[in-house]
Amino acid sequence: MHFSGHGVSRRRITTGFFEVIERPPLSLLENEDRERIREASPIEVVIGKYVDLVQRGRVFKGLCPFHEDNNPSMDVDPDRGTFRCWACNEHGDVFTFIQKRYGYEFPEAMEHLAQEAGIEIQKRRIDPEVAVQRNKDLEMLDRVASWFTKQLESPQGKPARDYLKERGFSEQSIRKFRIGFAPPGFSSLTETLKKASDPEAFMKQASELGLLKAGREGTFYDAFRDRIIFPIIRPGKGEARETGEVVAFGGRHLGSARESSSMTPAKYINSPETRVYSKGKLLYGYHQGLDQIRRGRSLILSEGYTDVIMAHQYGFGNTVAVLGTALTEEGVQLISRKVDRVDLLFDGDVAGKTAAARCCELFLGTEVDVHVVILESGIDPCDLLMAENGKQAFENCLSGRVSSLEFLIRDILQQHDFELGSSSMRTVSRVRKEISRRVLQPLSEMGQIPLEEGVRRVSIHTGWTESSIHNDFLDDRQRQPARRPQSGNRGSRQNPRREWDGAPYTEGENADTIVIIGDLESGGQLTPDIGEGAEVLASGAKSSPVAVPEDEDVMLKMVVRNCAYYRPLFRVFPPERWRSRPHRDLALLVCEKRGIPEAEETTDSGLKSLLLDIMSRITAEDQWQDPDERNFMVPQYLAEILVAELERKRDALVREGADGGRVQSLNDQIQTLTSSKFLFDNPSQADEIINRFELEPNRSEMTNSSEEQESTINE
Repeated sequence: MHFSGHGVSRRRITTGFFEVIERPPLSLLENEDRERIREASPIEVVIGKYVDLVQRGRVFKGLCPFHEDNNPSMDVDPDRGTFRCWACNEHGDVFTFIQKRYGYEFPEAMEHLAQEAGIEIQKRRIDPEVAVQRNKDLEMLDRVASWFTKQLESPQGKPARDYLKERGFSEQSIRKFRIGFAPPGFSSLTETLKKASDPEAFMKQASELGLLKAGREGTFYDAFRDRIIFPIIRPGKGEARETGEVVAFGGRHLGSARESSSMTPAKYINSPETRVYSKGKLLYGYHQGLDQIRRGRSLILSEGYTDVIMAHQYGFGNTVAVLGTALTEEGVQLISRKVDRVDLLFDGDVAGKTAAARCCELFLGTEVDVHVVILESGIDPCDLLMAENGKQAFENCLSGRVSSLEFLIRDILQQHDFELGSSSMRTVSRVRKEISRRVLQPLSEMGQIPLEEGVRRVSIHTGWTESSIHNDFLDDRQRQPARRPQSGNRGSRQNPRREWDGAPYTEGENADTIVIIGDLESGGQLTPDIGEGAEVLASGAKSSPVAVPEDEDVMLKMVVRNCAYYRPLFRVFPPERWRSRPHRDLALLVCEKRGIPEAEETTDSGLKSLLLDIMSRITAEDQWQDPDERNFMVPQYLAEILVAELERKRDALVREGADGGRVQSLNDQIQTLTSSKFLFDNPSQADEIINRFELEPNRSEMTNSSEEQESTINE
């Protein structure tokens, strides 16, 4: 199926097994818009509105607007459509420039340039039922937040108001964060919802959003009772840009009334994840501090709602908190896209130090500059700020921060009671292995320079020589088992594909495949994403089942998402070597057509079924996917593929004792690709990397491998 031009059609197609509306994945519409806007926004013209540019040969030069620049350090290349500052290293395309200039997210930058170019952006197509339900959910959550606010202002809310006043929260802070109160008892909100036009539907919806809980015989009762309510608000769009969108609630138990149950209520409870709320993708206080966070490209990560509110009240508006029990890799990805610097603010008890160490590990290997601030045990940020000269004391704590690398090394040594020169051999061995795994491994994935800095810091704290630390690390890395691939997840530091020595896949190597299908040529229906180890045999299959390696299915899906990147992807992962015949044949057809084939061009019913199945999966995924993630998914996946190949080549050269310059060149390229700021502007950039480092497999070997594989499959 090939989509071109600006008119995208959709057709109803009937296969032998299911009926599907044939339409492009959502990302194709957005890619089309992006390229139209790019063509209408010459980079030298756009940047020329903000910077005085002077042409020097094929490039334009000017003062960089992103740092104090006295000599023209920025080059603008119209042919490539890119800019780069050789002083501060800011770089990107026309969209990146607008993002950095205004602190926009990518969709906002697209809208800005589209408006200037007079282009109407095609609205993202969402299932109408999903859109209607989403709006209903947001409307209910907003109304309930307002209801909680009214309860705080009511006579019943006096204990809550007294508590907030005692803690030192100002009226302005209460309004800014929309703090409310859930009265005691089981039916305050329930009785209010019963007065709605359709009470049964309203209460069912409220239950799905975590506002009510199901009782006996179809009844409901309030989930939040006798609690200070903290609405969780995300940045909104359109009319909700200023106010944000309420998506969930947190509640602190007040204890102003006795529960009928003898059990002690939890101090804090939070909304469950719902259709509109995913805790890993949000930070408490981010909406309220958005302007300050964007301006400074930094944030303070604290532990609780009240810490955030009080920090904002005292002028630290870039303070946020994690939603849930701990920071996750998903949260690190979110933060890494938003800021360049993070201060981790934790209590000084054992739990606080453990949480800080965990956060340091998650951030290690990213380009975010992370520091740790540990408060005295028993003192939280809220108490510190409320004390005499609290703001100054808070600033002093921030100025006494230590780097995440320093903190993590110290923490590992303290856990093992390591003492310089007097620790046992067993302790030394354990410390070496833990430092290799938790510190040096993630640093090595950023490049040689971060790894060398890590080795240097370890040497300072342990007294070991840098060469012995480095050699031990290389030995440990060689002994580590292959890591499970997690394709498409830029935030994970795992290879997006398994180690592959050029030979066809064997049955043993397919132990972690995601699906087994029959020969689709027989008309069997593809059933994707069944789960690890599942075996699904299509009825009527003429031949033995063929395992579909996870990499092949993921890569083909990525190509269907954005066919512009098929060439570099297939150069490093040639279809001729794929294990699954249907996936291999469809990939080769893409190469032949230089695009996704039209359905009528796909005469093979099995390939047509596979293609339509992949498209339907993409459409289903995109219903709930963040627009930024969809836009960046394929370029990020391509970067992961190249990083995996470059690392494999680098490690082979190190083992062979090759020229250090070649290894450093590979490390530099790996560091560039793994940078949180890097994104391919176009596929030709990837082709240049493949050519430069000779990552493409030998074609003659590939042909022989394909013949051997075909023989294996036929047997």
